[in-house]
Amino acid sequence: MKTIINQKINVILYCRVSTDEQAEKGFSLNYQEDSLVNYCKYKGYNVIKVFREDHSAKNFNRPEWEKLKTFVKTNKKIVNMVLVTRWDRFSRNVEQALKQIREFDSAGIEKNSSEQYLDRENSDNKMVLSIYLTAGEVERDKISQRTALGTYQAKCEGYYAHRAPYGYSSKQEGNRTNRNGQQVKRTKLFPNENAHFVTEAFKAVSLGIEPAEVVRKRLNKKGMELGKSSFNLMLKNIVYAGKIEVPEFKKESAKLVDGVHTPLTDLDTFLKVQDIFQNKKWKYLRKPEKDDEFPLRNFIVCECCGQNLTASYSRGRNARYGYYHGRHQCKTRVRKEKAENTVAQLLNNIRINSNIKSLFKEVLKESLNELNINKVNELKLKKNRFDEIQIQLANADELMLTGKIPFDRYNAIIERYNAEKMQLELEIEVLEQVNDNVYESVEAGLMLLENLDQMFYKTDNQGKKMILGSLFTEKLILGNEVCRTTEINEVIRILTRNNRGSEDIENKKAVISDSFSVKVPGVGIEPTHLSTRV
Repeated sequence: MKTIINQKINVILYCRVSTDEQAEKGFSLNYQEDSLVNYCKYKGYNVIKVFREDHSAKNFNRPEWEKLKTFVKTNKKIVNMVLVTRWDRFSRNVEQALKQIREFDSAGIEKNSSEQYLDRENSDNKMVLSIYLTAGEVERDKISQRTALGTYQAKCEGYYAHRAPYGYSSKQEGNRTNRNGQQVKRTKLFPNENAHFVTEAFKAVSLGIEPAEVVRKRLNKKGMELGKSSFNLMLKNIVYAGKIEVPEFKKESAKLVDGVHTPLTDLDTFLKVQDIFQNKKWKYLRKPEKDDEFPLRNFIVCECCGQNLTASYSRGRNARYGYYHGRHQCKTRVRKEKAENTVAQLLNNIRINSNIKSLFKEVLKESLNELNINKVNELKLKKNRFDEIQIQLANADELMLTGKIPFDRYNAIIERYNAEKMQLELEIEVLEQVNDNVYESVEAGLMLLENLDQMFYKTDNQGKKMILGSLFTEKLILGNEVCRTTEINEVIRILTRNNRGSEDIENKKAVISDSFSVKVPGVGIEPTHLSTRV
């Protein structure tokens, strides 16, 4: 709009809505502007500028309001009045509103409302102005309280009351009636096209084989597109495990509830990831590699000099050729394909003994029975501790109400116990879960041990690294013709050896005396990785 200057009263119009008001209450920007323009025509005022704002009135940190103030400062000689439809369009904060009005008064610019016009020359109207401004602030407080209550109720019902996190999309499920009879919105999360990245990320990081940053970069190459900070926050968000964190609200303690959405990872995997973040222990790669085309790098040493072998490409006449080679004065140089075939031949010699395989299954049954007993005992201990915390929370309430502890001390106690309580709830839920696929997982693992060389051939470079890291506790010694190792994973060594106690499975004493049973991994077996922190 062009700036027009004449002898009339020059007015700036300020229209403001919040999104909810515009959608539900009819305070649209168009309505306000039309109303103000008609009012100015009736009064004979000259409109020189219109500012339209879509922002909360809880403070004056508003983009268009800042532009209005800048315009007034540079044109204060020609501006006579700033006009709004109602005082709550101007502000819902009494203290800040009065400060802004005083600033305009000191510049000789009147601030007023078309529907609630006040004669500012009459001192008695200061009281009326305070009432108008206070009414707006009270309404804002009511809206804030209703919003907080609605958000709390939504979370208690298992809804994620925020913007949908990565891997999910949100869809309005319909309105529900809250305890005050008000209709509130409920939105539900649904997995979207990025959900598989989230599931793969949790699974990879939970293994503890490689740092989260390595997993992130690998998934980003597949199209995930998450930064380091966003990726780490994603892995710490319990909503992906199907839980909703409900914060403390009034006298209600913080708690976790089951979400109505579909989880993208199981709770056990989620807790493993949190434990890895807390301990910051990575059992395999220390840092991301510049490229992933040489899976043996950092796993092999030279047969001649004993030093680590590196890898690179050499450009030939018609193509590039990969080599594993020594550093500095070392002359060792082995073609990439030949080196990896040599490792596969080594894996071909590591085959599980058929008698040991049957024996392992028998001992596993006995071990699982013992583990289940331990699981029951641990579950009992955690439930007892949970009950103790409930009592401690009640005691803290009593001490605070009787004035025996200060309020800040009470808050610290409640926060600490609530954090432990939520952690116990998660651990109890995991312990109560029945793991029916243990035998299937073990059978699949034993089948892989029977075909290590074929699995090594068929998997990608990342898979090759995981296989080597799981099998060998020391680096492989590579020569031009053979590859050998001085040490192998203890469990794998037992499963692949010729065991004298395995010839007669019925002889349980032979099994136990041969110390085989103590080597059986527990439920949820994870691969043992390099202890050398390559």
